[in-house]
Amino acid sequence: MKRLADVDAEQWLRRCVQVSDTVEVPDKPAYFAGKAVIGNLVYEHQMIIDIISEETMHESPLVEYLTEKATAEALQQGIQQGIKTRALEDILEVLELRLELEAANAFKPVLDAIDDLDRLKQLHRAAILANTPEDFQQALKSTEIER
Repeated sequence: MKRLADVDAEQWLRRCVQVSDTVEVPDKPAYFAGKAVIGNLVYEHQMIIDIISEETMHESPLVEYLTEKATAEALQQGIQQGIKTRALEDILEVLELRLELEAANAFKPVLDAIDDLDRLKQLHRAAILANTPEDFQQALKSTEIER
């Protein structure tokens, strides 16, 4: 697929795809998906997608595998984000009930920046036990030091 110096990249890629389309292979979608992966090293991703039919590549086992893997990773990230959001909401609700809305809102930016679910769990317990905003502030500092 190495391009000749006097040929435009898009024209050359189109030529390569046309020639590849004439090659007899048992699994044409997998063949084109492989070419797309390798071509991505040299050509822009969007150009490859535009020239090699997306439908052809979607039938490829390689593309199916990568799509399934990406979907599973996105699902796991979504679950983790949901757990974090729920933990933050729980902490803020306890702070609001135990202390006051203003105190809870004051801690929100700091809590939003925390990604460690174990730390959020500890802070939820600390929020339940806090009698003053200073108590919770101390808990925030002590869980930060432990990490």
